[in-house]
Amino acid sequence: MTRAQPLFGDKSLPLLMTAGGGVDDLCAWAVDNRPAIAAWLNQAGVVLLRGFGISTAAGFRAACAAISPDLRNYVGGDSPRQNVHDQVYTSTEYPAGSEVLLHNELSYAGWSPDRVFFGCMVAPETGGQTHVADGRQICAGLDPDVRARFAERGVTYLQHLWDGDGEPGPGKSWQETFETADRGTVEAYLRASNMSFEWTGLGLRTAATHPAILDHPATGEACWHNQADQWHRDIASVKDTVPGSPDAMKGGNTAGTETLGNHVTFGDGSEIEVADLMHVRQVSKACEVLFDWQPGDLMVIDNIMAMHGRKPFTGARRVLVAMA
Repeated sequence: MTRAQPLFGDKSLPLLMTAGGGVDDLCAWAVDNRPAIAAWLNQAGVVLLRGFGISTAAGFRAACAAISPDLRNYVGGDSPRQNVHDQVYTSTEYPAGSEVLLHNELSYAGWSPDRVFFGCMVAPETGGQTHVADGRQICAGLDPDVRARFAERGVTYLQHLWDGDGEPGPGKSWQETFETADRGTVEAYLRASNMSFEWTGLGLRTAATHPAILDHPATGEACWHNQADQWHRDIASVKDTVPGSPDAMKGGNTAGTETLGNHVTFGDGSEIEVADLMHVRQVSKACEVLFDWQPGDLMVIDNIMAMHGRKPFTGARRVLVAMA
C-alpha cells in the first residue's frame, strides 16, 4: 500500500490507491505513511482510497483521524448537514435533483479546512458523484483580466442568518450555523476570525473578506479558492432552490440590508460582474472530473488545491464528510 496511480490515465486527479484489508489495516498504514499521503495530495490534490470496507461512521472517522488527527467540527458552515458521529457529518443535504457547484469547503467562513474527507456508505443508483477539479488548472484557465480582478481585490462574503427563536428564513439559523445558542460564543468566534458582525432584528449579519486565489503552502502554486459564484445573489445556485429557502436575495436586495440570505462582492465592496462569474463557472466545468462512488470509498481532498461538488442523483445515497 505505497503506490497511487491516476484513476484516469488522461487526468491528473484523483490518484487511486487500492488494497485489501479492512479499516484497521488502513488506519495502521495511514499513521505510518502520512508523509506519502501528503506528497500525493501535493501532487494531485485528491486521493481516492478504495477497497478497505469502510461501512460505518465510526470506521470512517477512524480512517480520517489516522490520516489527519486534528479533525474539526463544521462550525460556521452554511450547508445543511446532520452530525452523525464525533466530527463526522452527512454530506450536503440538498435535494437529489440539484447540483452542488464546485467550491472550496468553507472558503467563506472564519476558517477553512486544509483537508476534506468523503466516505461512501451507500452509493446512489445513478449520478451523485462528488466531482472534483484542480484549482491550479482553473486559475490558469481564467481570462487574465478576470483573474487579475479577483487576485487584486479578493472577495467579501455577506451573510444574514435568521434567528432560530424567530420566524424561519432561508438556509440555516445562526444557532445551527455556529452549533451553539450562546451569543457570546458566536461573537468570540467571529472576532477571532476577523469577521465583522451585527445583531439585527432578524438575526445575525456577518461579513468576511478573503483572498480569491491562494498560493499553496507546500508547492507555492496559485490555486483558485473561493465560491463567489455560489453566493452571488443574481446567480445563486442550489441555496435558492431548496424547500424553505426562497429567493430571498433576488430583486436587488443584498445581505447588507434587512433581507436575509447571502451575497458576495469584491473585497473593496464593488459588485462582481455576473459575466465574470459565469466565465469562472465555464472554466471550472471544463476542469471537472467525476467518478462513480463505490461503497467503502474514502476520498481525501486538499481543500486549498482542489474543489469539489455534487451531481444530481437517484436512489439512496449516503456519503459522510469530515474536515481537518
